[in-house]
Amino acid sequence: MFSVVIPLYNKESSIKNTVQSVLNQSFADFEIVIVNDGSTDKSLEVVQQINDARIRIIDKSNGGVSSARNCGIKNAERQWIAFLDGDDLWENDHLEEYHKHTDDNVNWIISGYKSKNQLKEYIKLYNKEGKLENVFDDLLKGLKIHTSTVCIKKNNFDNHPDLYFREGINNSEDREVWYKMCCIDQSPFYIKQTLSIYCLDDPNSLTKGSTTAKDDYLSLYERIKQSDIFHNVTSENKIKLKRYIQNFNNKAIKGYYLKNKEMKPSYKAYVSNKEWFLMKITAFLPELIKKIIIRLW
Repeated sequence: MFSVVIPLYNKESSIKNTVQSVLNQSFADFEIVIVNDGSTDKSLEVVQQINDARIRIIDKSNGGVSSARNCGIKNAERQWIAFLDGDDLWENDHLEEYHKHTDDNVNWIISGYKSKNQLKEYIKLYNKEGKLENVFDDLLKGLKIHTSTVCIKKNNFDNHPDLYFREGINNSEDREVWYKMCCIDQSPFYIKQTLSIYCLDDPNSLTKGSTTAKDDYLSLYERIKQSDIFHNVTSENKIKLKRYIQNFNNKAIKGYYLKNKEMKPSYKAYVSNKEWFLMKITAFLPELIKKIIIRLW
């Protein structure tokens, strides 16, 4: 039924708990495909010591998280691909709840999740249940798609080679795939439960960026536009996707502004002239004052 794809890079402190959260599932028809992406710590040794016939380990040289996920998809033997990062966790009934909705009329499934660090826990739960009518509307209304909640029929990757994760990108590579899936099928099934735990504390995360990371997310919409998948999307939905990504980028740039003393010149094209001027001349100020400035503009 399910192939659980876990990319692994330097997760020796978290990967055992991640894998165990899958082995603890109440629904047992699954395989776990762990792709070790050239880890330099003891991650590979940790997973090799877990004794369960449902685990397959692929050891490859380092190529990045997209390369690892693509390798896992291509080696998956089940009908459904469920993604899980090596520092996240699943609730025990994650796959059981997903299995309830794996009929012929459902192409992909997502759900709510918890986002937590050592101090706080945040619930990310959308206010709808079932097949969404138009996921582009739902994105604009607050729907969040997190990697460890996504489950996609494998034949989508067979039918749409453009859907595979773009290699050489160090952030937004996962969102590119999810938004392309929105273009393929605008009606995913949404489970209104928090079935995944997104752990924010791991400094070696494959997907949790930093202020020193490249700004690949800024080109996300242009990358999606280049895909054949995008061509069949209605003009109205193209506009909605563009607006959603622009809103995301604007929020991310403001977040950078709050945490740093200088603005990157590349950000200028993605905010208004007024916003750019204010951020550029006030970036040196304390974060509290910059929060007030953002509220005022």
